[in-house]
Amino acid sequence: MTTRERAVLDALLSAGIDNADALRAQAARAVVVGGCSCGCPSVDFEPYRGIGMTIRVNAVVPGTDEQLFLYTIVDPRRGELLGGIEWFTVGDTVAPELPAPELLDITPA
Repeated sequence: MTTRERAVLDALLSAGIDNADALRAQAARAVVVGGCSCGCPSVDFEPYRGIGMTIRVNAVVPGTDEQLFLYTIVDPRRGELLGGIEWFTVGDTVAPELPAPELLDITPA
């Protein structure tokens, strides 16, 4: 995980969501296992196997069309797991990395 990805993940987990302590414990050892094939800065922490994706935190960069969200997935054996950070925009520009955390307006989903 890059320094920026770690900083954004930490910022998203500070949004006051349920189960935040357990998710922060997972974040301490999270590893990026994949990303989007389009070249955007989305990252996956667990392979998504179609088991209950839940958006937990939303974030926008005010004054732009950049948005992202933190999602979790449910593993029948391990429970709720950090799934990844999904970045998206309605524009045509693809960002090279996630926005700096201090630029984000973060809200629980």
